[in-house]
This record gives sequence, structure tokens and C-alpha cells, in this order.
Amino acid sequence: MLNLMTAFAVFLFVFSLMAKTLFDKYGGVPMATRVARDFHERLMRRPHLRRYFLEIPIDRIIQHHIEYISYALGKPTQHYSIEDIRAQHKHCGVTGASFDLTRELFVACLEEESITEIDITHIMETLREVRSTIVTKGVER
Repeated sequence: MLNLMTAFAVFLFVFSLMAKTLFDKYGGVPMATRVARDFHERLMRRPHLRRYFLEIPIDRIIQHHIEYISYALGKPTQHYSIEDIRAQHKHCGVTGASFDLTRELFVACLEEESITEIDITHIMETLREVRSTIVTKGVER
């Protein structure tokens, strides 16, 4: 009977580790906030990326990035639909090159936060899924 209970306890422990989102695994809101602030600073150092954010208050941009980072890391209560993402970006005229550079800067932020390569690959897959929604300039629709 003890072996069965031990096996069940191990199963519950492993299951609880698997059930955690990347958002939870890496520290939740404090981590997402650090990454968002770092990401924002990197974006603002690039004039061709900074131009997308000139008319938006900084606190709103950072909040948007915190929410999107939370979404990309699987925060259960953070939901973005394709329509939400399209509406937020449709007037920005984001190019493929700008999106790709933004993605590179984001990866650098995640690496600074010691997020594993496997988890970064998973996060980047989430971003690949929305690329065609965000990139609107130079694309025939």
C-alpha cells in the first residue's frame, strides 16, 4: 500500500510541475514586468522601432507589453484573440523586418531573465502564430 501511495504522490508532484505555465514557472507578474521594461528600453533605442510608439503614453505601452508577455508565457487569465491583436496593430504599418527585429530583442530579454532555450522556442511559436496579424505593411491581403 505504501508503494502505491508513494507512486501517487510522485504522480501528483510531477503533474503539478507540468500544469504550471511558463508564466508561473519564471515568476509571474514581477518577471513579466522586468521583461516588459527591458524590452521597452531596447525598443526605444531603435529609431525605426521607436516610431511605432511615439503617439502612445509610455505607461500604456509597458502595460500592453506586460499583458502580451503574460499571454505569450501562458498566463491562464490573459487572453488575446486574433481580432484583439489585429485591432491593436492594424494602423501601425508594422513591416516584417520590424517584427523580426522586435522578436530578436524580445529573445534577448528572455535570455537575460534565464529562460531556457526550450521555453524560449515555445514562446517564439506563440509569436509566430500572430506574425501575419501584426505585420501589415508590405503585405498583400
